[in-house]
Amino acid sequence: MTIRELDQDEVLERSAVELAYELLKEKREPVHYKDLFAEIAEIKQIKKEQMDERRTKLFTDLNIGGSFVHLGANHWGLKAWYPVDQTEEDLSRTVQPSSKSSDDQGSEHQDNDLEDLEDELDELANEDDADKSDEEELDGFGNDDHPEDEEEKDQEGDQ
Repeated sequence: MTIRELDQDEVLERSAVELAYELLKEKREPVHYKDLFAEIAEIKQIKKEQMDERRTKLFTDLNIGGSFVHLGANHWGLKAWYPVDQTEEDLSRTVQPSSKSSDDQGSEHQDNDLEDLEDELDELANEDDADKSDEEELDGFGNDDHPEDEEEKDQEGDQ
């Protein structure tokens, strides 16, 4: 039985997150959050005044619920679809945004440049730190004055 075949009483008894699970299970593919919520709102006949609150609650429930996974580009799927050893980071790259404007590509290039610059600065800072620690380790070893020399100077001064 699909969700669309449930009578209204059964739909009202189920939570939005339960309906989201069933919808994703039926579709067998990731769904954009906006589309998922629109379908749930239609099935549960959510009033316009309640839309924002219910949209936020469902989003929170999807994040907290252990059965769902965010796949990037605001697409959601079921964790059961993916191998256990696949990390959250890997899954977040499963769905990529469909198209990027030239501005988005430019800002991404700029972000990469900033990351490269940051890495170079980190390397320089680490080199400076290493140089300073080398100098500190050598403090006291570079003195040309020896205690014996000071005794000789004192004796010369006494004469």
